[in-house]
Amino acid sequence: MIFDNKKIQLDDILDRMAESLQLGDSRYDRMKGHYRAVKDWIEKDEKFFKPFAYEVYPHGSVKILTTVKPIGKDEFDLDIALHLKTNHAAHTPQKIYWELKRRLEEHENYKNMLEPKKRCIRLNYAGDFHMDILPGIQEYLWDQDRLCVPDRTLGTWVSSNPRGYAKWFINRANSVKVSLLEKAVRAENLPADNFKYKKPLQRAVQLIKRYRDVYFQKDDTYKTSSIILTTIAGLYYNGQESIFDTVEGIVNQILTHVNYVPQRLKIFNPVNAQEDFTDKWDSDPKYYEAFKAFAKHLYLQWEELKKEHGVITEGSILKGLFGDEPFTKAQRSQTDLLESYRSNSNLGINRETGGVTSAAAAGIAIVKNNTFFGGKKNVFPK
Repeated sequence: MIFDNKKIQLDDILDRMAESLQLGDSRYDRMKGHYRAVKDWIEKDEKFFKPFAYEVYPHGSVKILTTVKPIGKDEFDLDIALHLKTNHAAHTPQKIYWELKRRLEEHENYKNMLEPKKRCIRLNYAGDFHMDILPGIQEYLWDQDRLCVPDRTLGTWVSSNPRGYAKWFINRANSVKVSLLEKAVRAENLPADNFKYKKPLQRAVQLIKRYRDVYFQKDDTYKTSSIILTTIAGLYYNGQESIFDTVEGIVNQILTHVNYVPQRLKIFNPVNAQEDFTDKWDSDPKYYEAFKAFAKHLYLQWEELKKEHGVITEGSILKGLFGDEPFTKAQRSQTDLLESYRSNSNLGINRETGGVTSAAAAGIAIVKNNTFFGGKKNVFPK
């Protein structure tokens, strides 16, 4: 039962915490509108881009549904690829990069928002989000996803595959058809509109990224990048139906490598072996040491959550991992849902376990409506 099964209830809290951290519908719609405006502006360019066949498409966390709001600020990032379909040997990396920069600088607003980065050009929508536009030329005629992208520091083309990566991750996430939460909701015939469904792998990535932000909040010098965490999660995912089990499986495999394999962990782009996401760990080993410490701490905390500590201690652990605000929002959301069921006589107490569950289940005593003047009564049994 969804309310008297600790594992399901914990998955529900984890799901609600991740939901509170992600990109909201109104923000998503604004980002989509700005993305279309930038796309239209590039398409109207007469000096360079117009003669070419090309695509402009999103990739990264927005595409794979793993967005997480940064701590201390309200900005998300939107990753965009400008994918030209021409011969990359006919153009220098600098040419493609500077043509994109030139076109954006011709716009009255974009020229004041522009920030050149190593491989992309960023447009800063202050207090809202930033858009990273990655220019690239298709690497091979027979592969619609592989790109050569400019590296300003190296002054060369670098092989990449942002769209192929998104396809790979989404396929990994969809390897489980029905999650533990979905099964529980269906089994109890609960209203599905009270639950936001994402696959356990997507939720796990959101939570691991959030924990990373909390862990490195005081000093982010050697903070592990999102692409490394997302790739590790996808590679180590074994189709678990539970969010909790998904995180546990990922951190267990990380620790197995760290503790028993002498060589450092190397993470390559799973759809482009030429792209080493962890090459910085060779040039500065402190990044790898920081990653190992981060992973070990998450492992130990996850082990504590498996123990029968009680709701107060478990809540304290979750707050320490993900912050007070996400946990408080998730707990309030879960409590409001329970209260709505109780007020409609849809909530009961399991006589055998003492847990809160659906009133439709066998052996259930219905929880009476709260008539106390002065607020909601805690429906969880002591």
